[in-house]
Amino acid sequence: MALLTPLLRRGFLVVLVSLLAGSPAWSQQNLFNVPSSDITIKGKLFFQQQINFLTDGTAAFNTTFCYGLGKDFEVGANILGVFVDPHAAGSAIQTNSDGAKPPVYPFFTGNLQKAFVLSPTFKVGLGAQAGFSPGMHFGFFSYANLVTVIPKLQLKMITGVNHGTETLLGPGDLNPVFSSTYDPIGFQFGFEKEIVHSNILLLAEHITGTHTLGISVLGIGYHITDHWVLSAGWQFSSAGNPTPNSFVLEFTFVPSAVIHHSLYHEGHPDKGT
Repeated sequence: MALLTPLLRRGFLVVLVSLLAGSPAWSQQNLFNVPSSDITIKGKLFFQQQINFLTDGTAAFNTTFCYGLGKDFEVGANILGVFVDPHAAGSAIQTNSDGAKPPVYPFFTGNLQKAFVLSPTFKVGLGAQAGFSPGMHFGFFSYANLVTVIPKLQLKMITGVNHGTETLLGPGDLNPVFSSTYDPIGFQFGFEKEIVHSNILLLAEHITGTHTLGISVLGIGYHITDHWVLSAGWQFSSAGNPTPNSFVLEFTFVPSAVIHHSLYHEGHPDKGT
């Protein structure tokens, strides 16, 4: 507990710095790491702060803002990979600007996402994020998701493909199916299952690969209020991923919560948000 206290204190400072540094650009919403393809309603601002407490005693922070433009389109900003090491001799905030030893971090990215509703059951989400780390190393991550809703089960499933640079993801295969030095695409899966109506969700996700984002997460989401959600889970690194396992927390402000709640019982709305 004595070690955790300075970590939380310094972590709070990192969150504060992240919030002050954020500026309008592009963004996306996630379960924990897999894009959920939920779209922020027009004229509203979405916010999500993720904190990973790694088993090696360090912590990582990811901050997201989204702004709804209407017609199932959103833009926003991310600050990714802010690492804090309370045991470091110098600054607790760790950086890596050596492009020869990816991933480099932190990353300041712009993101965008567009959804296409095909039916109450199916929706396609397309998104990308791109930006730079200190040292002006460019990186990007793009994806395409099929979002399937089954109202009888109050279940939303996400199946998709992704592609990203080593500067952002680190070295390694993107998927284990077509193993090679560099794979063109990776796969991602996730689901949300309503356990208690409008209050508690079961969350699970998996991203393939031996890079730093090759992970699986199992967790719970709880609606503290109509728009504030607290999510917590355990993140497992896949074989070949050098990142330690972690306990992950997310604090999320969801302005479109009413639409998300109805999704589990009525399917995708026929009109864009």
